[in-house]
Amino acid sequence: MLFRFVKSKLKPVSFEPLESQSTKPVVGLDEAGRGCLAGPVAIGFALFPSQLFQSELPEELRLVRDSKLLSSDHRESLVAPIRRHSLICGVVMASSRTIDRMGINPAIEHCMILALKRVKRQIEPGQALIDGNYRLSKLRDSFPDLEVECLVGGDNRVFSIAAASILAKVYRDRRMARFDRYIPGYDFGRHAGYGTAHHRNKIHELGLSPLHRTSYKLKF
Repeated sequence: MLFRFVKSKLKPVSFEPLESQSTKPVVGLDEAGRGCLAGPVAIGFALFPSQLFQSELPEELRLVRDSKLLSSDHRESLVAPIRRHSLICGVVMASSRTIDRMGINPAIEHCMILALKRVKRQIEPGQALIDGNYRLSKLRDSFPDLEVECLVGGDNRVFSIAAASILAKVYRDRRMARFDRYIPGYDFGRHAGYGTAHHRNKIHELGLSPLHRTSYKLKF
């Protein structure tokens, strides 16, 4: 699927220069869908060449920022440039059933571990920068030589995390829209599983679907 570059009056974000200051490859990770009532949680990851940060970012990357600050069209328009300029990037998801079985934080950590394993098949990262405030003891044990740092608000502080947040949001939203074909009536493409009034009304009307997270003890 191709998307044209979307013009915007948004100004570029002044990111902290953590990637350019590191002597080792830096991978950014962020999640989308943690607080949703239905559907998977997604972990985006992105690792860029250090040369990208030695000068001004290419024009097609200057809108990169926390995905929550961008419109759907802007997020979609950034996917191709992120993929084009990164050394490796992608998204790993855990289903609602996995979330119910493991819990949301363990499911997120599990996805992060899988994401880093995918990165390490191609590139040996020296540092992982992660949005949020997680303990991640299993992840740290799995990669003892990897420097892991969690940054609150990292998706608007670090370019690689921001790029990861965009990938996670876009690919999760696309998947939720596809669920409308198989589980009609809930309008998952409209609310992406978030607890909007419309979504809650649909649950009240139709009951819980197989896509809903039963471990969240939803009552309507």
